[in-house]
Amino acid sequence: MVEKEIFSNRKEGTVFDYKIILKGENITKNGFFNLKKIENLRIIDNGFLKKIRKDFNFKQKDIANILRVPLRTVIGWEAYKKAMPYNLLIELFNRVGLDENESSFLIRGSEFSFGKHHGKNRIKLPLKPEEFVILKYFRPLEPDKVYLVRNTPKKLKKEFITQFSIDKTYFDKTGLVVIYSFLLNKFLKTFYDYKKILKLSFPLSKEVPEWMKSNVDLIKAVIIPLLITDGGEKPACVFCSGESNIVNEIWSDAWYYKFNLLPSSYKFHQNGILITSHKPSIDFLNKIKDISPSFKTSPVDESLEEYFRLPQPDLSYLFDISNFEQQIAIRLFAITEGSISIHNNKRSGLITPCLRIACAHPKLIEQLKKVMEINNINMSKIKGYTTWSKLSGLQTTSICSITKFLKIGGFIRGVKVSKLKSKYFGGSDKQDVLLAILEFMKKQREDLQYRFLTIAKINKDIRNIILNKRFKDEEYYINYFKKC
Repeated sequence: MVEKEIFSNRKEGTVFDYKIILKGENITKNGFFNLKKIENLRIIDNGFLKKIRKDFNFKQKDIANILRVPLRTVIGWEAYKKAMPYNLLIELFNRVGLDENESSFLIRGSEFSFGKHHGKNRIKLPLKPEEFVILKYFRPLEPDKVYLVRNTPKKLKKEFITQFSIDKTYFDKTGLVVIYSFLLNKFLKTFYDYKKILKLSFPLSKEVPEWMKSNVDLIKAVIIPLLITDGGEKPACVFCSGESNIVNEIWSDAWYYKFNLLPSSYKFHQNGILITSHKPSIDFLNKIKDISPSFKTSPVDESLEEYFRLPQPDLSYLFDISNFEQQIAIRLFAITEGSISIHNNKRSGLITPCLRIACAHPKLIEQLKKVMEINNINMSKIKGYTTWSKLSGLQTTSICSITKFLKIGGFIRGVKVSKLKSKYFGGSDKQDVLLAILEFMKKQREDLQYRFLTIAKINKDIRNIILNKRFKDEEYYINYFKKC
């Protein structure tokens, strides 16, 4: 019988698949567990010895002679329920000519123990894999323990708590029942393989491996910008969240290639967003906080005075890294906190793209504005009357700055415009939206009929350009508008 996967825990958001595979070589031709594979296995008589004596007209001393044991031993097995070596029972079955099906019928429901003596815990073992329906709740531990996992039914937990000695402190703390049973542990490992398989195959993104070829500092160019935008810190972890698969993949790659750290959860769905978390060591986290002391970008349940007394997020380090690393950070801000729309000039009837980066923290706005200017992208601060700082971020409608943004790569491919936030462009790739706006701009400059249209008409035309892929590549528009 070949190995057979009988259970796979493909739980959403988990990093590993936990698979339980039946070991075919330890299953008999008739589909029974070959219990002879467990050395020192013992069985407690449930009446099968008396049944054999009756059916074959044996006395207890006849069984003693067949098995070459003292009479008192057979009496102990039958009268006092002492544990009988399983191999001797099989020898008895063979001697009287009982086949596997007949012998299994006799011992069904019997208790087993383990060891050269009589064993501490007695348990009922299944005789066939299909009878072992609670298997998926068990995990074997070394060397003499088994635990029941979190989603174990309460009735099953209660049954095993009363049947076995358990670690009550561990149970109270985690909800996991640790069963002290060498036999149960041995049984599981004899007949099943437990395989923990990493579901993720690194690299997850196209971008991080390319950036690494240029020796990019992943902490400064990737991890901190994502912590400040779509991420944050909790007592037990750091995390990145958002609607975009791409952001979660870049975040995970950065931690993996910088710190060799796997996520503790990956793309866990919650309220329409994806959350990926990591549990870095204190040393790793301190290394990041030496650069930016905090990632908390606004006051929560505290006054402004209290908030500003706390460690503050900081992007000043961006001024001292390479232009390429700065540009990566800019692009990450664009895909996490950025939006793209149109600006319509009522006097000329012409449109330009409107690129915005949302941010309410005054210091971060100034720092981000400066690093943009270093890379020839000029943006203005936007007031935010409903924000805690009365600022809402940065904005540019300059075609010159837009083409400079395209020169550094623009929006990272695969990041979509939110369906909830954009009536016309929701679900479209942000870079496609930008290129389609530039294509419409080109049409306006070449054909007067595209000027002085309503905003609704312009947005519909741009959406059609996106849907029909009627736009050129980035280099085309950089060259077309180079005389801005």
